[in-house]
Amino acid sequence: MAATTPADPGMSIRRGPAASAPEWAFRVLLLVLAVLAVVLGQHPRRGLDFRVYLLAAERFLAGADLYPAGDGFMPFKYAPLTAPLFLPFTLLPARAAAALWNLGSVAAVGALARLASRAQPAVGERSPWPWAPVLATLALLPAFHLEFFYAQVDGVMLLLLALTAVGAERGQTWRPATAFAVAVLLKPPAALLALFLLIRQHWRVLAASVGVGLVLAIPSVARYGLSGLLAQGHAWLDTLARTTPPWALGHNPQGLPTLLLSLVLPSDAQPSGSALAVAQAVALLLFVAVVAWSRAGPVDLLALCCLGVTLLSPLAWRANFVMAWPLLRATAETRTRGGLALVLLAGFTGVLTSDALLGADAARQLLLWRPYALVFSALLLWTAWQARQLPLPRGFSASPLIRR
Repeated sequence: MAATTPADPGMSIRRGPAASAPEWAFRVLLLVLAVLAVVLGQHPRRGLDFRVYLLAAERFLAGADLYPAGDGFMPFKYAPLTAPLFLPFTLLPARAAAALWNLGSVAAVGALARLASRAQPAVGERSPWPWAPVLATLALLPAFHLEFFYAQVDGVMLLLLALTAVGAERGQTWRPATAFAVAVLLKPPAALLALFLLIRQHWRVLAASVGVGLVLAIPSVARYGLSGLLAQGHAWLDTLARTTPPWALGHNPQGLPTLLLSLVLPSDAQPSGSALAVAQAVALLLFVAVVAWSRAGPVDLLALCCLGVTLLSPLAWRANFVMAWPLLRATAETRTRGGLALVLLAGFTGVLTSDALLGADAARQLLLWRPYALVFSALLLWTAWQARQLPLPRGFSASPLIRR
């Protein structure tokens, strides 16, 4: 018999542990979301918001006005500095670009599940419930459907905020600063994540993000000139001031400011700009007080801030609550009866307020009670209370994406 040669350790293949049932279920859900993202992106009547982004990029390329009054009820509502960020998508057909954008949101959720996972528990500590990502995704399926239907920006925002928080916790500076600057440009309420950076004392990231923002302004200054860019900025603020009050008390807005306004104004009223400002200020103070009281660790603090980006917006609607995915996951991970009940209630709210179940008129009447604001405010309080019970909250896991 021939002598057997021991295998060369350098040639051996290291196989990781087989995927568990929860991991496979989450991958299947991501695949379902990917199919939905492509199908809705291909439909000529879908992706309306993303088409507005593309139109703004084309106007930027032509040096035209980004906020003409003739846009009607679908104007470009993002800051003028964001228009050149969408230029690469103008190289593709509109349907393909919308599908690719939606797929990016699906990939963002998959990456978020890795990036924002908790570190391994110490001896005697309870491990996070592995089915939590699956339950959080199922609860937000109606929101994901609307997100892909209009090809909105919330999925990308989740990834940018996660990259900011996790990168800062890993001691990086410029990568999280870049992610934070882009997030704030795309959606100014993302500046709420500065609360995370302040509490966790990531001063360098905050300072570097200002520098990155100045660099990102260069293309717009080069295209419009400084005075022209200032004019575009004024037009943007005028657009927000003109379009926000008529929508603020309709059935779609589900943020905390709208809930507060609904307590004193009828649904057919149009709040003044000062009333909106007061409602937002009160909502912000309440949110900051809850977060400060919670003493949350990095994972829960990121989840709270992601929810706050939507919950504190006066125009937050059902699709925007995709931003609550980290909070639903963090709540489900504890596997407490109260937490799981709230996660299920959030999912039930999404199903119950869909036009397909109750019909458009009944769903609108239900939405006027601001169920999203009520349920997700309850989730905010529950997570803050749970975080306060943890003496030594764990940070983020050493994800391979970060180690790389």
